[in-house]
Amino acid sequence: MRLFGHPVHPMLVHLPIALWTLGTACDGLTLAGVAEAWPLGGLCMALGLVLALPAMGAGLLDFASLPDRAVATATRHMVLMGLSWSAYLAAVMMRSDGLAVRAEPAPAAMAVGLAGFLLLVAGAAHGGQLVYRLGVGVRREDPPGD
Repeated sequence: MRLFGHPVHPMLVHLPIALWTLGTACDGLTLAGVAEAWPLGGLCMALGLVLALPAMGAGLLDFASLPDRAVATATRHMVLMGLSWSAYLAAVMMRSDGLAVRAEPAPAAMAVGLAGFLLLVAGAAHGGQLVYRLGVGVRREDPPGD
């Protein structure tokens, strides 16, 4: 899927990745005694969940047109990222008390968020392999620098 000649999926993944990374970092700050980081971490994780949905949709559309050599790596990427999304969803749900954020930090929610981050890193590594090793989404007709 392309927009103005550029692949859409890579355009959409950066913000959810940044938000989930920031949310996980906020949990680390919470453990270090910065209480204000707890609700910010949950907000970042929740926004990342919502903003990941269009990226996931674009990725699914791209999956249908992948060359055979990339399908196994793309499948691992998709599974790892789906597990990461699910872990962050669980972390957000564990942080909530109805519609509000729990006042006290929940260590189990932080652990699940950290698991989501580790899955995110593994899934992103597979996404990088798709582009940099397998050349998925790269147009070969344009020479570098043009």
